Amino acid sequence: MDMQYPTDKNKIIKYAIFLLALTALGATGFFAAQRYGFRSLASLPAFADSYQATSSSLDCPAGADEQIKFDFAASGNLPSVLPEFSINENPEAAITTIKFKNVDSLSGQFSYDQVLKCPLIGRIDSAISNNDLVVTISRQGVYLPASVKINGAAAVITLSAGNGQFPKIMNQLPAPDSAAFPSLRTISFHVATFNPLAQLKIYVNGNEQNFTSATSGPNDNLVQFPYLIEKDKEYSIKAIASDEQQRTAVASWTFEGQIPSQAILGQDRFKFLGWWGRITADGISVRKDPDNNSDKLGTLSSINNVKILKEVYGQVLPSADGQYSNGLWYQIDGGKYPGGYVFSEYVSPIAQPQPPANPQRPAQVSSGDNWIDVDLAKRTLTLFTFDNKPLLATYVSPGKEGNSTQTGTFNVWYKLSKAEMRGGPPLHSYVYDLKNIPWVMYYNADYAIHGAYWHDRFGTDQSAGCTNMTQGDAKFVFDGTKPLIPEGKGSVFSGVSNPGTVVYNHN
Repeated sequence: MDMQYPTDKNKIIKYAIFLLALTALGATGFFAAQRYGFRSLASLPAFADSYQATSSSLDCPAGADEQIKFDFAASGNLPSVLPEFSINENPEAAITTIKFKNVDSLSGQFSYDQVLKCPLIGRIDSAISNNDLVVTISRQGVYLPASVKINGAAAVITLSAGNGQFPKIMNQLPAPDSAAFPSLRTISFHVATFNPLAQLKIYVNGNEQNFTSATSGPNDNLVQFPYLIEKDKEYSIKAIASDEQQRTAVASWTFEGQIPSQAILGQDRFKFLGWWGRITADGISVRKDPDNNSDKLGTLSSINNVKILKEVYGQVLPSADGQYSNGLWYQIDGGKYPGGYVFSEYVSPIAQPQPPANPQRPAQVSSGDNWIDVDLAKRTLTLFTFDNKPLLATYVSPGKEGNSTQTGTFNVWYKLSKAEMRGGPPLHSYVYDLKNIPWVMYYNADYAIHGAYWHDRFGTDQSAGCTNMTQGDAKFVFDGTKPLIPEGKGSVFSGVSNPGTVVYNHN
């Protein structure tokens, strides 16, 4: 059929405009077909070939839903549509996994401090795997299925805060982020529910555990199970509780298998032959061996400080609070019972003696010689090398008020492996007559540094003017100072060819 063209001028103009519009629309369809391989606008792809993701924000308001936001940028000139995604919930492991497809890069990660502020999130791991962005969320607190909402060019993962009727897991022992004695321990916690507890699963480092549960109140369950805690190992506990209404809550916590001294004082606590602790109760037995059935050497009280030489495992005894068993014992240095053993539950670490931060080596110290610094205010003694490297820093007991230790710079003039000392009024406020005092170093007339076997109150003023040390520390200083004792001899005077070590006493 022949096409009829309009003859009226206005109709001709309108018809021309129509033809131009039709031509433009056809060109758009043609180029789209060339680029995307389809024939009509209706078949434009819903998703791009690839995306770039950015960890955008983490919003965790108290008591409200928590949101994890990722921004996406699509490749090419398409509008910023979001990638396909899927959500996988694993309630038994308390893990939510969300996979965004065709993501080839990820910028940024949520920091530990950010996650720490989120009551419903234990951990967020996000990474590119096989051209997909995989976001793994370890859940804690209320567990409701996660949802993903579209917000412009962002995906917002939402975790619901639920309500107050969800189970609560609390009062964990060992406590979160704590150190536990390495021994067979009872791990416990409470589960409080609004409705009766229906299901509970417990994992230690990913391995499911058997447990016992006893009702300790209305809908309050005490959960316990034994576990062997090993030294220098970290433990991650996860508990997942559901009630009869299928409301689920999760708790995750960690602790380390460490002896208290190691947890508090660190790995270098034996740098100066041992670490210092205080006896925490009165009448504490000191044993010959790490066993309550071995010979009793004596007792210590809460006024005593002891130096820990070794940490050993011996007889397992109940802890002071009865919550667990502990087989850790301490071999001690000291005055009265050097080499004896004290049950670790009755020793608490104290602030450790520190060498002077800026030691002032006296000019009298000869090149290559050691020297002694005694800080009378801090009641510490430090044995230094010539180049001010500390060989020992320890607590001592200087003179009491009225018989204080003199300040100044002196030289050791006489050394004895054993000595007898006597004193009394009017020079001293009390009478003393002590035989076989070990490792004596006279440095200023009759003032001396020596071991003490009659007290364990180091770090306090105790003497008649001398500087008291534990017997082990005194031996170390004795061996590291001059004058040198000839082999087979028990004493020596200093001289020109065998000068004495410099002693610097100061406040």
